[in-house]
Amino acid sequence: MKVNAVKKIVVMMMLLGLGSSLNVSAHDGATGVVKRRMDAMSDMGDAMKAMASMVKGKQAFEPELFIQSGETIASHSDMMPKLFPAGSMQGNSEALPAIWQQWDDFVSLGHRTKTDAEELVKMAQHGLELRPLTKQFVKLASDCKACHKDYRKKK
Repeated sequence: MKVNAVKKIVVMMMLLGLGSSLNVSAHDGATGVVKRRMDAMSDMGDAMKAMASMVKGKQAFEPELFIQSGETIASHSDMMPKLFPAGSMQGNSEALPAIWQQWDDFVSLGHRTKTDAEELVKMAQHGLELRPLTKQFVKLASDCKACHKDYRKKK
């Protein structure tokens, strides 16, 4: 693997880890659709962390974990438009107004995330080894990063 790719993986893992450590306090007091979407995002973050552990060599390679995690991300990504109805920035929402101002882009990014997660699942189901799964994982992580960059409040 090239040095730049490894650096990108390390940076993404650090960002994912930082974001997940803040989830507990961010969810305090959230209700309704805001809580449901925060819970869905936490599930997706947990799935990414599980895969990252294997990608970074901290856990033995388990293709089934890529399958389960990818399925979680794909199904939650598919729900995103329903979890962000207009006017749902109340309470502890971390959503930026840009979501509704750039709705088509937001939905498109969710669809891309779903598609990349589904591809990861297919690859793992077909018995591919860690290296090609890592490449697809990095692609999926970049989808998450892009959404957080444009549509989530900075922490």
